[in-house]
Amino acid sequence: MSSSGDYQTVNTTDGLEACYYANSSGTIRIWRNHDQFNFPSYAPLFLIQLAYVLFINHLLVAILKPLRQPPIVGQILAGVLLGQRSIFFQQEMFPYKSVMLLETYAYIALLFYLFLIGLDMDINLISATGMTNKVISIALAGTLVPMAVGLGAFFLVIGESQEFITQGGYMFCAVALTATNFQELSQILTDLRILHLDIGRIALSSALLSDLFTWMLLLACILVSNPSQYYEVLSTVGFILICVVVVRPALSWVFCSAIRGDNNLSDTHISFVLAGVLLCGFITDGCGAHSAIGAFTLGVIMPKRQPITNTFKDKLDDFLVSSGLPGFFLLTGFRSNLVIFSSHKPWMFVLVVLFGFGMSKILITFLVSLLHKIPPKEGLALGLLMNTKGLLALIVLNTACNRKDLVDEAFPPTIFALFVMTCVIEPILAATYKATKQFVNYKCRTIQRTKEKAEFRIMACIHSTRNIAGMINLLQVSNATNQSAIHVFAVHLVEHLGHSTAMLLTNDGSNSTGFNDSCPMQATEAEQFKKAFENYEKTSNNAVNVHTLTSVSPHESMHEDICCLAEDKRVAFIIIPYIRPLTTNDKIRNTNTNRTVNLNLLQNMPCSVCTFVDRGLGSDEDKESQLKDHHGIQHLLMLFLGGPDDREALAYAWRMAAHPNVKLTVVRFLPGKDPRTVFHQKHNSEVARCTEKQADDEDIYEFKFKTMNDESISYIENVVNNGEEIVAAIKDLSDNCDLYIIGRREGAESRLTYDLSLDNSTNFPELGVIGSVLAMSNFSSHASVLVIQQYISRKTANKSESRKHDRMSIDHYCETIASQIIDDDYDDDEEDDN
Repeated sequence: MSSSGDYQTVNTTDGLEACYYANSSGTIRIWRNHDQFNFPSYAPLFLIQLAYVLFINHLLVAILKPLRQPPIVGQILAGVLLGQRSIFFQQEMFPYKSVMLLETYAYIALLFYLFLIGLDMDINLISATGMTNKVISIALAGTLVPMAVGLGAFFLVIGESQEFITQGGYMFCAVALTATNFQELSQILTDLRILHLDIGRIALSSALLSDLFTWMLLLACILVSNPSQYYEVLSTVGFILICVVVVRPALSWVFCSAIRGDNNLSDTHISFVLAGVLLCGFITDGCGAHSAIGAFTLGVIMPKRQPITNTFKDKLDDFLVSSGLPGFFLLTGFRSNLVIFSSHKPWMFVLVVLFGFGMSKILITFLVSLLHKIPPKEGLALGLLMNTKGLLALIVLNTACNRKDLVDEAFPPTIFALFVMTCVIEPILAATYKATKQFVNYKCRTIQRTKEKAEFRIMACIHSTRNIAGMINLLQVSNATNQSAIHVFAVHLVEHLGHSTAMLLTNDGSNSTGFNDSCPMQATEAEQFKKAFENYEKTSNNAVNVHTLTSVSPHESMHEDICCLAEDKRVAFIIIPYIRPLTTNDKIRNTNTNRTVNLNLLQNMPCSVCTFVDRGLGSDEDKESQLKDHHGIQHLLMLFLGGPDDREALAYAWRMAAHPNVKLTVVRFLPGKDPRTVFHQKHNSEVARCTEKQADDEDIYEFKFKTMNDESISYIENVVNNGEEIVAAIKDLSDNCDLYIIGRREGAESRLTYDLSLDNSTNFPELGVIGSVLAMSNFSSHASVLVIQQYISRKTANKSESRKHDRMSIDHYCETIASQIIDDDYDDDEEDDN
């Protein structure tokens, strides 16, 4: 054995020499005379490398985001740039001797990330779309046909040049370039806000099926590249079968027992699963396949219950995406030597890939879409979306390189072609598909415009199980009859955690949880949500049709998903719960993301929207003020101050009053002659006030005329001068009241509520001025509150503005008459005072 400086050399028995650091556990000697990156230990160098990679990776992702590029594009670009040893001091930063530690870290992160992808994949998503035949045909044709066309183009243009690409390499390239990656496509659909449209659901379900095909084809490629080692494929297939037949039921039973009661997983169970990810990766790697297959398989067979999936996403997702995967993209970049593009052959390779695989996939997807009667524009958009490439394609290509089936000269052009195919999708669709997507044209976007004997379409949004009972009780008193049925689209809003897959699921009664029905575990939120609305439908005497859905999306875009669904389902009314009961400390407690969802929805609403503050409507906790039957409401109090929102609220209250077990009181507040009232009145537009008052009078007159003989409906007019008198009048009328109904009155500067609007502590924009007061916990009544905002189309608003000039003479006349009346009344008051 000899030594020199930091190194020791050992002569082994087979004649080789092994070199290693003599002081590998020493301190970091930055101030020595050698190269500053030549640390005596790999750990400090690894920390600098990781920080450098993470900075460049996230910097490029942030720069490309405004250019409509998904994160995978920035990650691939960062890996390729960092992999070029001739620039950015890469040779000093990434010496060959340090790559092993970085590679180990990256592949461990890759295993856990693929486990999360498998955890996101629910096979029942395919049947949940209701378009199974379309999904299967698009996925199969979009994978097999482009593969055949691309392989033919390879052999015709490039030939069987073993120095550039081997026969097995052709197969690996074909599998990678015909795959549609589920995770990356989900991100693009979410960015384009088309996830909940039919095209989004078809694309996402087809991508899920395509991913499963890709894993199977990867095993086939391993067999084709080396037929003599068929036992590698057979042993891997055997392991997968054991996981499905034996391990999956065992996991269902274990987790069924583990989360019974509090629906939480213990740290012990989490640790065993994480160890199982590494074990499954080790087994498939030992079988001769990629270790990622084992980790992905374990994720797919895991039970798909929210307490399980959410636990692992919370603990792993952000760390893996932010800190783990960039290392894998760097390893991919090490193999992408851009110098290879100095010759013409790689460019021929790129053109073959783009036209042989990319264009053929678009064409075949378009043709299959036409066969299934999908509109041509959506068919072309679907073809583009199905060309989305990502992490799975990189895994296939790296596997080919590891097996020496894809030589170094063929790897960079394949990565470049894959990069181009992915980066053009979102910008093209953002510029074309969204611009040509027609606005869903339907008239019944408000309660007032819904005909008396027509179907009333409602979207009921649920955040948690706490909202279910009150929401169903509210729907029960909406008076569903055989002549005027109610179609309820019940949407369970689930937060999109981290970088997991946003999606829309249709709860069609299938067991998509992965558990046996005999499992004694408590029902999860999704099951309680589904069963509650199913029971509501069964007890409605065929007057209610319920369609349950689960929407998984981030809070920032949840309102857009609700709007897309509302237009797609042509609903007239959206009911969304106010998340938390208000307290005197509301200023602090209600700065949450759920409240932001409500505000964003009200600003972008596609139809009328109702914010529901539930205080146990119809529950057993308020028996003294509730009806003794299952309908749960005794007295409704509708507060009418005027304006389109109040007219919409009156229409809904009128419909509810037709229920045999409901009593309705409508209170109209009229302005008095207080000088303060006149002062604020003069600051408002008399033209608008005159027009709105005429519409209010017409609706009130019609309501009084048609309900004059109905003993369950009463009408009261109350003259008030300010907000304090309104609140006092409401308190006097609130005995035995179960539900307040009021308009939000957004943008209406009422002289009656001016003093209340000045109090910021009781002003919550989503509830309006009066709604905020009623919902406060220190208000004398604890009845539930329904705050309604009417949908007003932009077209109607533009028409009103264009006709303003034509009505100038009439408006001027109304303004003059109104001003004279006000001045006369004010003079009379002064004379009386004198």
